[in-house]
Amino acid sequence: MKEIVLDPALHESLEAGVDAMLDEWLVAEGDFVHAGQTLAHANLVHTRLDVPAPHGGVIEEIIVPAGQPFTRGALLARLIES
Repeated sequence: MKEIVLDPALHESLEAGVDAMLDEWLVAEGDFVHAGQTLAHANLVHTRLDVPAPHGGVIEEIIVPAGQPFTRGALLARLIES
């Protein structure tokens, strides 16, 4: 199982406590995805970011729903690698 998180390096130049917002999921639980496929769009300090699949597999669980904020290093979803 692989955890899906927003790259922590994107938060490095920001003040502590700045949250990102998960704008939308482009996949659903149970969907098969390919490595590098955009899974979701997030917003961090007015910048839209893609959340890519680290590996191919099946989306097991979406942890952070669309429209919700999340902190640096937060688990967004779980992927079962294939």
